[in-house]
Amino acid sequence: MFEHINTLTLRVVFTAEGKGELPLYLGSTLRGIMGHCIREFVCTRPNVQCHKCELSPDCAYAKNFCSPGNEAGAVNPYVIHSLTRDKLRWEPQDECQFDITLIGDATEHAGLFIDALLDMENKGWGSARLPFRLQQIIDPERQALIWSSSKLWMRNCLPRPLSCEQRRAHTAVVRFDSPVRILVSKQLRRQLTFAEMIHSLTRRIALLSHAYTGHILQWDEQAMLNEANKIRTVAADWKQVDFERYSMTRGGKLPLPAIKGWAQYEGDLTPFTPILKAGEQLHIGKNATIGFGHYQVNYN
Repeated sequence: MFEHINTLTLRVVFTAEGKGELPLYLGSTLRGIMGHCIREFVCTRPNVQCHKCELSPDCAYAKNFCSPGNEAGAVNPYVIHSLTRDKLRWEPQDECQFDITLIGDATEHAGLFIDALLDMENKGWGSARLPFRLQQIIDPERQALIWSSSKLWMRNCLPRPLSCEQRRAHTAVVRFDSPVRILVSKQLRRQLTFAEMIHSLTRRIALLSHAYTGHILQWDEQAMLNEANKIRTVAADWKQVDFERYSMTRGGKLPLPAIKGWAQYEGDLTPFTPILKAGEQLHIGKNATIGFGHYQVNYN
């Protein structure tokens, strides 16, 4: 259903080379360091804001980190998923693992992201400026080495179509292992109906498709939502997560209230299973780039 969208996941392993503290959730920290690296590589006008720079349409930093002038909306062509979570104190040799999934056009620039990952060794992480050493980059789906011990195998950076087959299902449990932020009328949803999930997912997938493949998805959104509204929530457990990230633009901490938990849905889920499968890779809701909105689905 979404085979026109290519994806490439890089699984990255760093080890700490010092002692200190980092935020419990690392997605924002990782994105920030990577963005600094790429901007230093490519930006020739560092004193000009991206949205005001006439070079931004062809700038690798702007296209991947600021999305200036996207007709489809402000979405970035990658998501980070931190596999190391809830760790505050760091000691030498502690491992940090995370996935970065490149989406659409970004898969053609994997080399730029790998260069940034290598350069992250030269940056201190977090306010404590902790040093880290890159150990390995792999493609986790193919179990293929991409970088290890100073050797690079670019031939193993092989994007694959986002293949999401339909399956029969009447019951689904959707469990989030990262915070999720879905806003309705600018208000954070404290629990998620199935229709709200589908509305958020279809919007995000359509924006990514348009912005980074040029393909406009044709579907009857209202008919889809009418069917999604028939799906029942039979069990759920949600809690609010108070999250903050540092914003260079605002020069301080930016609150990002979110929720975390799970829900069990029942009804004719079959036509929605490709959308839910795509969302497992592309994430859902706001701040997906830093890893929010990552979930897994299990069916009956």
